[in-house]
Amino acid sequence: MGEGLAPEHLLAAFLDSPNVQLHTLMEQLPGLLWTTDRDLRITSNWGTGLAAEEFRAGTLAGQQLGEFLESADRHASPIAEHVEALKGVFSQFEYNWKSRVLEIRVGPLRTKSGEITGCLAMAVDITDRKRTEEQVLYQARHDALTGLANYRELMDRLEREVRRAERSHQCFAMLLLDLDDLKRINDLQGHLAGNRALKRLATVMKEHCRVTDLAARYGGDEFAVLLIDSDTGMANNVAQRIESRLRTDAEKPALSVSIGIGVYPDDGRTAAELIEAADRRLYQSKKSSSSRIVSAP
Repeated sequence: MGEGLAPEHLLAAFLDSPNVQLHTLMEQLPGLLWTTDRDLRITSNWGTGLAAEEFRAGTLAGQQLGEFLESADRHASPIAEHVEALKGVFSQFEYNWKSRVLEIRVGPLRTKSGEITGCLAMAVDITDRKRTEEQVLYQARHDALTGLANYRELMDRLEREVRRAERSHQCFAMLLLDLDDLKRINDLQGHLAGNRALKRLATVMKEHCRVTDLAARYGGDEFAVLLIDSDTGMANNVAQRIESRLRTDAEKPALSVSIGIGVYPDDGRTAAELIEAADRRLYQSKKSSSSRIVSAP
């Protein structure tokens, strides 16, 4: 199947080919090709099948399309696109079917005079390709060592939260965390111990984040947490729980963090202003002998 080739053009190419047996060629099509009548009842099918399921030519004939594709809603995919095809509209879309992802192309099936008598559609299983794409995207947006979001994902999410908060007039908070004495751990015990320390902090951060929050490695020994729909009090509570959990951890070497807090909109209405406020307080916390957490007064 050529990229972007409409189903009716694909079928026409087969019918016009003088050098192959049409039946054999249709049976060897990758994926599944089917036609329907105007009532969306399958009238024919060809191809090698989908995923682990094989369908011999013609075995689906007589079934309602919604029954085969397990969808009865005429206003939702994939039925909605077939309804549009009956109006002359071509569609290409993805559809989740039996734990697989299908790429479906559907268009009108016409007679030689141009009358639309049904639909012509083709589906290809793209599950493996989607998994690969998702894995590549995940790796591009996550830190390989800790599994947390990376700087790029953090900044994109922060910008989105600023825009959302502008519309909803809700507040949110940002924590900047610095793992204390990482250089000393690396110098005395080696970089493997330093890496374990970074991963320990990442684990504690994830333990104290809600599903809606985002824990990220900001860079080097610096980390960040976006706390959605949170105020200064909630941010302080999370910071204290992270600090306390590390302080009571029996694993060696003992770890501690310095934390600075920035809250939207009190500390700024842009991503840069919030980072600056949190970073300023992080610096204050590192200099403080009484508290490792500094937030807005």
